[in-house]
Amino acid sequence: MNVIKRNGRKAAFDESKIKACVVRACENLDNVDVDSIIYNARIKLFDGVKTSDIDKSLIKSARALIEQEPLYKKVAARLLHKTIIKEVFKESADKDAYELQYRKCFITNLKTLVTQGIVSKELNKFDLKDLSNYLKLERDDNFEYLGIQTIYDRYLLHIDQKRLETPQAFWMRVAMGLAIKEENKNEWAKKFYDVLSTFTFMSSTPTLFNSGCVHNQLSSCFLSTFEDSIDGIFDGLHQEALKSKYAGGLGMDLTPFRPAGNLIRGTNGLSQGAVYFWKIYNDMLVAVNQGGKRKGAGCGYLETWHGEINEFLELKKNTGDERKRTHDMNTANWIPDLFIKQVKKNGDWYLFSPYECPKLHESWGKSSKMSMQNVLKRVKQVNLRR
Repeated sequence: MNVIKRNGRKAAFDESKIKACVVRACENLDNVDVDSIIYNARIKLFDGVKTSDIDKSLIKSARALIEQEPLYKKVAARLLHKTIIKEVFKESADKDAYELQYRKCFITNLKTLVTQGIVSKELNKFDLKDLSNYLKLERDDNFEYLGIQTIYDRYLLHIDQKRLETPQAFWMRVAMGLAIKEENKNEWAKKFYDVLSTFTFMSSTPTLFNSGCVHNQLSSCFLSTFEDSIDGIFDGLHQEALKSKYAGGLGMDLTPFRPAGNLIRGTNGLSQGAVYFWKIYNDMLVAVNQGGKRKGAGCGYLETWHGEINEFLELKKNTGDERKRTHDMNTANWIPDLFIKQVKKNGDWYLFSPYECPKLHESWGKSSKMSMQNVLKRVKQVNLRR
């Protein structure tokens, strides 16, 4: 019976290799059983079976045993690490040449990523041989299963879904991106690498996604407000989509959008309400995820005095008109001190249009309190005249 290796070549099936692989994964670990992992793998053997499928079965088996013994997290991590190495090396790792293969792949694969326009050409300005020799290969064993599975799924750079980064190459590429503007690039890259690869400090996801890449966007969150006009609303939508594309989390000030019934000067008509625009921003988060690596994330913010605060508070409900629901966008209500004071004394509260009271949203602190009180006085005066 033959198996199909990752490089496409056929080889005779050798059962002893499976056991040897699991034995290595269990080295120096107590209370883990090699035979249980192999038995529970339920490997489907047939002529032409892929070795990658055999590897997946072993990983699933070790993962299923974690509830019985937490040390199987380390076993599963080591088995997954082995498959990553074979994928990156494009061949089986040779025990005697493993270190040479590892360091060589760091240089050759990084140059391939530069050529393919995935990694910045600036990384070629580093002394790659020096950084390759600095890689601490033993730190790969610091991972437990969930950690190494996460970097495999999300962070290791790939071409046609084939990973070109080992875990230590990944940390070094991130470190190089952080050191890209430093005068002594290599020394700073080593410092950043040591901090990251030992888990002393961990950068945010956008940094791990993009550091050293062509789009070197490293920030986690962006806070934006929008002009209350068609140009402002849809230009804002475009800008938010670009931020989401490069893994930015979005904080969106939705207060400037006028509520239903307000005049539209350009057409002399009336607005049908801000809620439909909020829905558009929600749908953008679904359509433009974070670089195809994880879901888009955003939160809409609204002040308590906004004319459509009630509609805003219902955005996440599971019932009602779906055109007025934002199941994928989080919502946050900015609550001023004056509102709490009014609640405590069971006082009146009024709702306004930001289109008619533009300075109200722009003021804060004492000026905000004065603006709110002045508006309330004007409302009371109008009511008395009536």
